[in-house]
Amino acid sequence: MKQLHNAGRVWRLALAGVKGLLALSPLKSSFFLLFLFPAFLLAQSRFQPDDSAVLFRLDSQFNKADDLQQALEVWRANPQDISNATSAARTAFLAASWHGDLRWLGTAKAMLDPWWVKPDLPSDTLFVRALVRQGMHDFGGALNDLNAAISIDNDRSEFWAWRFAVYMVRSDIVKASAECQTIGNRFGAAEQEACSAVLLYRTGRPRLAIEKLDELARHPDYQGKNAREWLAFHQGEARRVAGDVQSANKVWQSYLKQGHAAHGVKVALMDGLIQAGDFISALSLNMGPQRSDALLVSAIQAARALNNGQESALRADIEQRLRQRELRGESLNERPFVKYYLYVRQEPRKALEMAKESWKTEREPADALLFAQAALRSGEPLQAASLLQWQTETGYKEPEFDRLLGQIKSATVSKSKQ
Repeated sequence: MKQLHNAGRVWRLALAGVKGLLALSPLKSSFFLLFLFPAFLLAQSRFQPDDSAVLFRLDSQFNKADDLQQALEVWRANPQDISNATSAARTAFLAASWHGDLRWLGTAKAMLDPWWVKPDLPSDTLFVRALVRQGMHDFGGALNDLNAAISIDNDRSEFWAWRFAVYMVRSDIVKASAECQTIGNRFGAAEQEACSAVLLYRTGRPRLAIEKLDELARHPDYQGKNAREWLAFHQGEARRVAGDVQSANKVWQSYLKQGHAAHGVKVALMDGLIQAGDFISALSLNMGPQRSDALLVSAIQAARALNNGQESALRADIEQRLRQRELRGESLNERPFVKYYLYVRQEPRKALEMAKESWKTEREPADALLFAQAALRSGEPLQAASLLQWQTETGYKEPEFDRLLGQIKSATVSKSKQ
């Protein structure tokens, strides 16, 4: 570990978790943040918020969110001030990320509306607009804004870190690897440690990633809140990818028991507990109000497995959300809803249609797994044959995914012999 003392770490978010993106004090708040909410960023460009999908007031879950309250007050005082709007939009974006509530993403977009289509903007505004566009899964637009921000100010490491993150969401491993190397060249070898660890477990080398992440966790410069959250998510995820879901769950449980409330870690743990068959713990993890779509679908899965009488009420909630999204004209090709149609409604063909559409823009391992499962349960394994090439290009390996891919490959071979 070389000189991890630089106060402007690329990978340690200045604000907090997803909130870090809101802080205009750069590098620290950006990269850690992105990977803390893979479970949250489930809405694609299909999420086009209208007035019913925007929040401009705090509810009970934000009683202590002084930064958000202050941001709203400053923005209301002068909504045409680009600096105030940019800062407030960051804060709203982070609120969406931390709590899994996409309405705050709509708030962030509304704050930036006066400049939403303008090309010539300050680098900070371009950066925050990129974050919001990414949250809406407009990855092309996000990359354009990040490229423009970097061309204006190429010394802001968070800009580079988030561009790396967008490449990873799209599984563009070649560009992500080059970006990670550039980050190391520009900002120091230590800055490469985090992105290289993620690359390791995303390219079939999770054991090496675990070693690197565990080493980072012991370093004194990685003890801050944002760094610890980032590390907790990835230490668990690397273990899960290596096939040790029990160890992954222990990492996530240990982190949450410390009183943290990171949405991405909670989603990961719920899915891990369900995978391990611990449905009671999974459901108890999500008994509070304000469930995100991702947490709600996982709660339904756990309640169904337990047959404890809670499933019907939970399903009524998600069905209402589905109706509201349809009324707003929003597409449902998001990970939680693909899971809902696949696992709960047991409509694999509908889930396959949604997964295929989602795969056009979002190509993370979780999306690949759902795509494969939907294709096989639909009796249409050849529909997911492109996953064979995806694995070849990325090198990604995971026991369950490998098993499913083996079935798809067998179907492909059988078809070629006909």
